[in-house]
Amino acid sequence: MSAALTFLGTADSKGVPRFWCACPVCTDARAGGVNRRTRSAALLRGVGQGGQPETLLLDAGPDLHAQLARLPGPLVPDAVLISHAHNDHLLGLGDLLDYVAYAGGRLRVYAPAEVVPQIAERFGYAFRRGSPVQPLPQEGLDALGLRVRAFRVPHGANGHSHAFRLEGPGWAAAYVTDALDVPGDVAGTWLMGLDLLVLGTSFADESGVLRAGRSVYDVREALALPWARAARRVYLTHLSHGVDARTLGLPGGWSCAHDGLTVPLA
Repeated sequence: MSAALTFLGTADSKGVPRFWCACPVCTDARAGGVNRRTRSAALLRGVGQGGQPETLLLDAGPDLHAQLARLPGPLVPDAVLISHAHNDHLLGLGDLLDYVAYAGGRLRVYAPAEVVPQIAERFGYAFRRGSPVQPLPQEGLDALGLRVRAFRVPHGANGHSHAFRLEGPGWAAAYVTDALDVPGDVAGTWLMGLDLLVLGTSFADESGVLRAGRSVYDVREALALPWARAARRVYLTHLSHGVDARTLGLPGGWSCAHDGLTVPLA
C-alpha cells in the first residue's frame, strides 16, 4: 500500500499558541517550536482507481486555507469527509465551497447523514441550489485503494462526533480526534486490531477536572485504553497548550503528531 497520511493541523479548537496566552508551550509555539499547531485536519494521498493520484481530506477547520497553501504546488482534494459540525472541523469548508462556486471546480463533500443538515445551517448560501454535501453511505467510501467508513463516538460535554476507520487488504487504521469514553461495543467493532491509530488527546492529565465538563481524552487516559495499547502505531493529535511535545514521555510506538508530519499507512 502506497498511501500516506499528512497531518495538516494537530491542534485542539483554540490552536497553539493561544493568542492570549504566555505559557511555556505557547511561548515555544510563537518561536516556531515543535508545539506550534493549527486546527485539526489531515490529508490522505495515494493511488486511486485507474492508477491515478488521489487525495482525501479529513475535516476542514478554520486554518484550512493556510494548511493547503503551504503545500508544494496547487492541491485540491478529490473528496472531503467531515466528521462533525463543530467550528474547528468545519469552517474551512467555506473556502472549498467558494472554490466550487467561483473557480468552477468539482469537489465531492461527504458527512454522516445527521451532520449534513447542521452543515446546511452554517453555509445556507451554498445550499440554495441543492446540497453540495452528500450523506456518507453506511458502507463507506472507496478511495486510494481503501474503504473509509464513519462511526459515531461520544464527545463528552459536546455531545457526539464521528471517527473514521480506514481499511485495506490485511490492514486497518482509525482517525479519532474528538472522543471520550468510547463504549466497549463501539471499540470492539471499530477500534481493535489497528495498525495505525490517530487519537485526540487535548491535555496531558485532566484528572483534576470534573468529568461532566470534559469532551476529549487526555494522554493519561489514552495510555490506559486497551484498544489504543493494542494498536501497532499511535499518533496523538488535537493537542492543546496543555501538551508539551518537548517533554511528554510516551512509550515505544507512540508519538505526538505535528503539523506537516507525513506517515505511511502501512
